[in-house]
Amino acid sequence: MIERAISTLVIFAVALAVVYGWFHRDDLWFTPKHGFGYALGIIGGSMMLILLAYPLRKRSRTRSKAAGTIGFWFRFHMLLGLIGPLAILYHSRFSWGALNSAVALGAMIIVASSGLVGRFFYSRVHRGYSGRKLELRSLKEEMDGLLVQLEQRGFSHADAIARLQPFEERAVRAGSAFWSSASAVISLGIATRRTERQLLKDLPKGADRRIVALRASLAEFFEAVRRAAEFAFYDRLLRLWHLLHLPLFFLLVAAAILHVVAVHMY
Repeated sequence: MIERAISTLVIFAVALAVVYGWFHRDDLWFTPKHGFGYALGIIGGSMMLILLAYPLRKRSRTRSKAAGTIGFWFRFHMLLGLIGPLAILYHSRFSWGALNSAVALGAMIIVASSGLVGRFFYSRVHRGYSGRKLELRSLKEEMDGLLVQLEQRGFSHADAIARLQPFEERAVRAGSAFWSSASAVISLGIATRRTERQLLKDLPKGADRRIVALRASLAEFFEAVRRAAEFAFYDRLLRLWHLLHLPLFFLLVAAAILHVVAVHMY
């Protein structure tokens, strides 16, 4: 919770700095070619290169504490992925400049935006910064357990149970392909809420403890189905994002090298 609050604060501070720099871009006292402005370009570019440390650490098999945890490198990766582009934006004075500068800046903006999108997908698939991935299997076990609870609490009508099981099966199958997972989030969201209303309507009225518990279990089951479908959808998106993000990063490196060579040659 504290780490999430700090992350939100950093994102807000960077966004504020971007807005301030944009509206005061003509008043900045430094230039990209000399002194502080030049140093910002070096610092920002170095930070973007250090971003490679996270995927390298993630693929490393070493368990040495000196190498740092994957969670630490992920947080460091996110921090540099915000501050590095900010430094480069100030280095460029929020302007495109020459063609080689425009290509490098455009590539940086695309990669930074891609990183923020990936961070959102990551947050929907993993538990916080620890990197522990949710598993569809654990969500299925949760749904199975809720079905057992419903039967134990008297909800054993064969027709009613038969109406619940297909939802579980559809949620588990949702991750087979992108379009199936996308449609499952929408269709299951609608179908589960409609069926939940119908089943709750059929339950006896009153404040009996058994009925209250039964209603709660039904609600939990349908919520677990929706979470499983959502997980499958974002897991698929994260996989597709990984295929795109790294090539974009190498494109940025190539554009940055071209920019540096062009600046020092001409």
